[in-house]
Amino acid sequence: MNQLLCNAKWIWCNANPKADEYGEFVDKFFFNGGKAVLKISADSNYAAYLNGELVAFGQYADFPHDKVYDEIDITAHCQSGENRLAIIVWYYGIDTSLVYYLGKAALMYTVAVDGDVCCQSDETTLSRMSRAYQNHRCKLITNQVGFSYTYDANKEDAWLTADCEGFAPSVVVEQTLPLRVRPCKRLELRAPVVGKECKRFRDGGVIYDLGGEEVGFLQMEFTAPYEQSVIISYGEHLEDGCVRRLIDGRDFSVVYRAKAGKNVFLNPFRRLGAAYLEVHSELPIDDMQIALRPTMYPLEEKPRPKGLTSFQNKLYDMCVRTLVLCAHEHYEDCPWREQGLYAMDSRNQMLCGYYAFSEYEFARASLQLMSKDNREDGLLSCCYPMSMDFLIPSFSLHYFTSCHEYMKYSGDEDFIEEIFPKLQSILRAFTDRIGDDGLVPGFVDTECKAAAYTGGSRYFNFYEWREGLDGCGPEAKDGLPDLLLNTLLSKALQHMAAMAEQLGKDGSEYVSLSDAINEAVRREYLGDDHLFYDFGSHQTKSELGNALAVLCGAAKEEDLAAIEQFLLTDCDKTPVTLSMRCFKYDALLKLNAANAAFVLKDIERTYTPIVEYGGTTVWEDEGGCQSFDAAGSMCHGWSALPIYYYHTLLNQ
Repeated sequence: MNQLLCNAKWIWCNANPKADEYGEFVDKFFFNGGKAVLKISADSNYAAYLNGELVAFGQYADFPHDKVYDEIDITAHCQSGENRLAIIVWYYGIDTSLVYYLGKAALMYTVAVDGDVCCQSDETTLSRMSRAYQNHRCKLITNQVGFSYTYDANKEDAWLTADCEGFAPSVVVEQTLPLRVRPCKRLELRAPVVGKECKRFRDGGVIYDLGGEEVGFLQMEFTAPYEQSVIISYGEHLEDGCVRRLIDGRDFSVVYRAKAGKNVFLNPFRRLGAAYLEVHSELPIDDMQIALRPTMYPLEEKPRPKGLTSFQNKLYDMCVRTLVLCAHEHYEDCPWREQGLYAMDSRNQMLCGYYAFSEYEFARASLQLMSKDNREDGLLSCCYPMSMDFLIPSFSLHYFTSCHEYMKYSGDEDFIEEIFPKLQSILRAFTDRIGDDGLVPGFVDTECKAAAYTGGSRYFNFYEWREGLDGCGPEAKDGLPDLLLNTLLSKALQHMAAMAEQLGKDGSEYVSLSDAINEAVRREYLGDDHLFYDFGSHQTKSELGNALAVLCGAAKEEDLAAIEQFLLTDCDKTPVTLSMRCFKYDALLKLNAANAAFVLKDIERTYTPIVEYGGTTVWEDEGGCQSFDAAGSMCHGWSALPIYYYHTLLNQ
C-alpha cells in the first residue's frame, strides 16, 4: 500500500450500505504554502471538491483485489488558512453490470502538504447519506452501463462549502485492499458543449442538438416557476422526431427535481453518450441552457496519411473522433449503450490508436486491467472489471493478438514478461480441453441465470453478429468444436510463440500445438472445393472462418486461390461484419499484396452510407441505429479500422 495512505482507513457513511447509494464526506485542513496532494480511492465512483470547487472525479475501473488510487496535485486550488474538502461517493453495489466488479461501499483518502499528512479518512471523518441524490432507486439505463440517477434540487444545502446538519462520524469498513496508482492519465473535464434547440413540442418539451456525438456529464442552468420534475432523455439519433428513450427494456434518461427559481446542476458521475438531449418538464421552464461537459482522455492526434481523398479524410476524421469518444477509464465499445471494455473490441481500438495517436500507456493500462481478471476456469470475463459470471470464450483468444501487437508497436517487453503467466493460464484453459480429434470444443454449462439469451450458460460462444456465428445456433449451444474457435486458438498460439521467443523463452511447444490444430482443422472442416466450413455439419461457409484459416496457416497452398476468390466475390456465404472486416482484409493482403486496391475500395463502399448520413462517428454495424432491434450504436470503437488501413496501405 502507498506510504501516504497506509494510516488512512476505509470508511462509509453507515454500517449497512445498499445498492445505488450516495455518501457525502467532509474534512478540513490548513494550508500555508507548499505542494498539496490528494490521494483518493473509492468504491464505486467519487467526486472531490475543495472549497466548493470540483478538483477531481472518476474512480479508475478496478477490481477489489487490485484497487487503484488517484494522486492529484491540488495546490492551485488551496487557499491560505483553512480549506474544506468535500467528497461524494456513489456506490453501485450490483453484480450484474459489465463495467463494475462488486465490492464494499468505501472511501479512503489523504491530503498531504510537502509529504506531511494533514487530513485523512478515519472514524472521525464526518459523513452522511446524500439528501439531494435519490438513494436506492436502482433504475437501470442498460444492464451493461448500470444505474441512472435522480436528483432533487429542493433538498440541496451548502455542504460543499459550509457545515450542515446530518453529518456524523463515519463507520470504518473492515477490509485490506492492495493499492496501486492509476496506470494512465486521468480524464479532463472540458468546456460545455451547449445544446441548440431544434424542436419544441406542444406540451413544452424541447429537443436540443449537440452538433454531433459527445460524451460527458449533464450540465443544466435554468429558471423554474415552481418545483417540478424534469426528465432528460439522451440519444444518438432522432426517431419519428424524438429521442428514443425506451428501447426494449432500456431507459436512456435521468430525472431532475427542479426547485422554484434558479437551478444550476452538474452531475460528476454518469457519462452520457449523445448527439441529442430531450427535455420534458411538468411546467414551462425559462432560460434553459443544457449541455454535456466532455470527459476526455488526453490524446494528441498524429499526422494522418498523405494523399487522402476528400472521402477518406472525412472518414478518417470520423474514425478518430470515434476512438476519442470510446476512451475513458479504459477503452469502451460504445459510450451510449454499454461503455464496456471487451478484449476483442479493444484490440481494434488499440491497433488504430497506435497510428492515430502513438498511444501506448492507455493500451498498456487496459491490457493490464484485463490481466487482473481471475476467473476459476482460467478464461477472461466478458468485460473488465465485472463480477457477473459471463464470458465470450473467443474473446480470450483475441487478447493474444492485442498483447503481441502492443509488444510490437511499443517495444515494451517488460509488461509482456509481467503478464506471461496469465497468458499461459488462458491458453491452458483451451488446450487442456483438446479432444481426441485434436480440436477444442465449445464451452457450455447451465449454471448462469444472468445470461438468458445464451440458454442460461455462462459461456457465450459468439464470434460476430451473423446468423450461425452469433452464439445462438445449435452448434454453439451444444458445445461442438467449430472452425472459428480452433483457428483463433491456432493463431493465439502463434502470437504466444512469437512473444515467448522475443522474451528469450522457448516457444516451440506453442508452434507445434498450432501446427497440430491446423491439421485437425483441415481434416474436419475443409471441403472438396478447398473452402472451409464453419461447423462439422458442413452446412455454412463464412468469410470470417476462411479468412482465419488463411491467417493461422490451416489453409495450404492448394486452397489459397479458391479462398481468395471466395473473399473477393459475391457468393453463397456468411459475410463479415464491420467488427471482423480486418480479418478478411488481412487475409486478402496475405494472399496477394495487390489486393490492397480491393481493400481500399471495399472500405469506401462499406462506409459510404455512414459518411453520407452526416454524423461525426462510425457505427457499430452497417444498419446503424436500426440494427439490433433498433438499439444499434452510432459510435463504436471497433469500426475505426480504416485508420489502420489508410496508414499501412497509402503510405507505402
